[in-house]
Amino acid sequence: MSTSNPPGNLVEEFEIPATFGRAFIVKKGQVLRIHQVDPRGGQVGDCAFFNANDTKEVFHCGQSWSLNQMAGTGNSRAFQHFWSKPPRENIMLTTVADTYRDHWGNMGGRCSRRIYEVRSSIKGHRSCQDNIAEALVPFGLSGDDVIDVFNVFMSVRLDADGNFEILPSRVTIDDYIDLRAEMDILAAISACPAKDSPTNNHRSSPLGIKIYQ
Repeated sequence: MSTSNPPGNLVEEFEIPATFGRAFIVKKGQVLRIHQVDPRGGQVGDCAFFNANDTKEVFHCGQSWSLNQMAGTGNSRAFQHFWSKPPRENIMLTTVADTYRDHWGNMGGRCSRRIYEVRSSIKGHRSCQDNIAEALVPFGLSGDDVIDVFNVFMSVRLDADGNFEILPSRVTIDDYIDLRAEMDILAAISACPAKDSPTNNHRSSPLGIKIYQ
């Protein structure tokens, strides 16, 4: 389970409730662990990362995918380094453990009210965009400040025609990803509320957060 192989001393632990989000600080050198809470597994999360001391510096999905692939340190499903968007292009976080290694790391989008309307004709559905925006309010930010997200534990396949298919996440209660902060990080993470697609196996569950020193 997520208690396996702790990368240091546990300094904080909490859950992000199903269908909601939360924002928090991870200090430089600390390790952020994202893990499953529901014994059935299958829950994905959308993660926005900012430099906590200069929130104009933000995680960029496309740049992270490109630089990791060029350097031989990752691909669209698993990164070693999380890079900030140009012109900064600094390493914000480094993956120190990843038991799943099948994330959606090449798109950077998240579910929004418009996506639910187009995909399922549902109006007013909670979304990862809403969750992240709400979570950022105490930090003086809004949804307009979110550039890209990292879709943790989300399984997606591209076909030869360039279309994508969302698959049920195979993540289990034993899986986690550990990210070491290379600068003070403001993280905003949504426990994705999608129930109308295979994203979370047609249900929504909490996500577990642990921070190690």
